[in-house]
Amino acid sequence: MQVTPSAERPFPTPPTPNAPDPESARFANRDTVVLPDEMVIKILMNLGTTDIAVCRSVNRHWQTLIDTSHLLARSFYRDCHLTQRINSLAAQRNLTVERYHSHIRGWLTDFGDRGRETAKQLDNILGDVHFPEVLFFSIPKLLLNSNELTYQNIATIEHSGVLRNAGVVKDAIFSPDGKYLVTVSTDNAAKLLELEGGQWREKVTLRHSAWVMRASFSPDGKLLLTASSDGICKIWRLEDDQWQEKGAIERFAPITNASFSPDGKHLVTVSDTAIIWWHEGGKWREKATIEHPLWVVTNAQFSPDGKHFVTTFVNGTVKILRLDDGQWEEKFIIHDPYCVRNARFSPDGKHLVTVTSGVHSGYPIYYTKIWEFFDDQLQERVTTQQWQEKATIGHSGLVRDVHFSPDGKHLVTASWDGTVKICGLEGGNWQEKATIRHSGPVANASFSRDGKLLVTASHDGTARICGPVGGKWQEIVTIEHSEEVANASFGPDYKLVTASRNNHAKIWMLKNKENDDNSRTRNGSLEKHTIK
Repeated sequence: MQVTPSAERPFPTPPTPNAPDPESARFANRDTVVLPDEMVIKILMNLGTTDIAVCRSVNRHWQTLIDTSHLLARSFYRDCHLTQRINSLAAQRNLTVERYHSHIRGWLTDFGDRGRETAKQLDNILGDVHFPEVLFFSIPKLLLNSNELTYQNIATIEHSGVLRNAGVVKDAIFSPDGKYLVTVSTDNAAKLLELEGGQWREKVTLRHSAWVMRASFSPDGKLLLTASSDGICKIWRLEDDQWQEKGAIERFAPITNASFSPDGKHLVTVSDTAIIWWHEGGKWREKATIEHPLWVVTNAQFSPDGKHFVTTFVNGTVKILRLDDGQWEEKFIIHDPYCVRNARFSPDGKHLVTVTSGVHSGYPIYYTKIWEFFDDQLQERVTTQQWQEKATIGHSGLVRDVHFSPDGKHLVTASWDGTVKICGLEGGNWQEKATIRHSGPVANASFSRDGKLLVTASHDGTARICGPVGGKWQEIVTIEHSEEVANASFGPDYKLVTASRNNHAKIWMLKNKENDDNSRTRNGSLEKHTIK
């Protein structure tokens, strides 16, 4: 079915309850017991993050207890951190405190009185085990209360190249902890930078003999992959604060993509085939090869839980594999009549999005399909599990990028027709919520790590940051470039990196516009740091 914009629906008016009779009221009052604050806090701490947020919105007394005791942060800590595989919570907390001292605190104070008050509150709980989670919730709250936001360019990374395509920065991504940044370019190099004392400094240049197509960090940030059209995927490791080459995977065709599984124990390389590799005995060994006898692989991705794997082919085949007893086994096949270029799982693994293009009766067609995993178990019937089509999103140009939001409730598609479509999941159905328009092809679109902002990168020379304003997605900030913007992505703390065709990648920091304008008045211009 075609996704169409949802009509505005009035909020349902709750029924008015009947007034209790006096006898019932006296009985209710007599048995009402006000629990001590300590007990209420213990009860709330056993609820999920969403449940506590609801409690805060319906009870003023609880709201105060939740805010003063950081119960939202503690619940987030329990729901997320204790249910995921994290090597060292203490190390993560120490790293967050280090980042806070090096640049986050100074950034917060730029947001005026609210920002300084937030920094003061955070200073008082630096030793708390829940400090990373309190910081996680404090920053969005501060931004929500800011009147107007802008982005300031804090660093520029230059790649070499005289010819137009000789130094194009194709991609730029932050490490999971935001301490490192890697840029990849057609000058046969990837540059890796480190954030030290609030400044971005180049650590090492990672070289190949041909274009570097993609780079990807491992979940713990200690490994880095660089995939190149020279047919080699190099694995780099961080040891003693230095990045060193620790291995290489060689293929007979250009490697267009490479990425780690969520647990870091597997990686996939995409060339003419998709190959899953397993780290064993100090080496990366081939674990499974996914291919079609006649058709080339277009892309491949792990699911967020690492237990499933999806591969797409030029002939419209989509293969989904599952990890059973250490082996990857083909479980499902989706057939599309045209070329499927990409596929991604939703964060909870219950939805899958596929990107398709083709020609029908001489006319080009482009669309994106959303699939839902359906488990049908009825009495007196065997269990059947399959992926069922839920919605189709149409574009008039090739869809270059597609992403689910971190909570899985929104999906964004970026197209060469100059539009970005945002769809939302409501009542089990996907509905179009907004369309962002550019004057040129859109290369990519992705959400911030908390899902509250969206960035789009376009060949019209702009990157646009959008957010939900009054319940609707609207443009908040436009960043101008002198050339086509090839890629844009968020890092922690709403940092942003943009890659353009003029051999540059730029790092941006979100600012309060009022304070930013004052800074321009005092200093004449914004500070920039160029890295060559």
